[in-house]
Amino acid sequence: MALQPCKSCKQQVDNSAKSCPHCGVANPGVTAGQTIGGLVVLVIIVVVVVSMCSSSNDEKSAEKNVQVDDATCSQELGCWGNKHSIPAGVYCQEPVERLANYTSRWVDGTLESKFSRFRWLNKDEGTLTYIGDKIEFQNGFGAYQKHIYECDYSPELEAVIEVRARPGQL
Repeated sequence: MALQPCKSCKQQVDNSAKSCPHCGVANPGVTAGQTIGGLVVLVIIVVVVVSMCSSSNDEKSAEKNVQVDDATCSQELGCWGNKHSIPAGVYCQEPVERLANYTSRWVDGTLESKFSRFRWLNKDEGTLTYIGDKIEFQNGFGAYQKHIYECDYSPELEAVIEVRARPGQL
């Protein structure tokens, strides 16, 4: 609670006062210089935030050059497997569920992939085996047991070749 001179009548006023008790001016402790300084700081902050959030043209052109064609991607397991993991998760879900003798339930998160791993089934044909452990099958006693499942998937045909499951966890 410091006292400052009023910007209008120059009488001593508390700097947190809403109006001067002597002349009635609003915000008597805040000078025009302080107001302009605050606005300049605010503009600088906005400019810095906008420049950090926007990308330059060089970054956009570099992203375009990173895209790999299918022929090159199909020879690398990581590229080919990651590229087709979402369609494999969609096409393989129902066949994996049908492997259960009774009922099944998925224990993956909402945005989590159903398949955590993949490997080549046949590199020359470009087929993959996706592997996961995010399902539980109900047994004859009503208890749920975790299973490891595998789905052989053909990205070119967008079709499931074969599915397998066994009790366990990765």
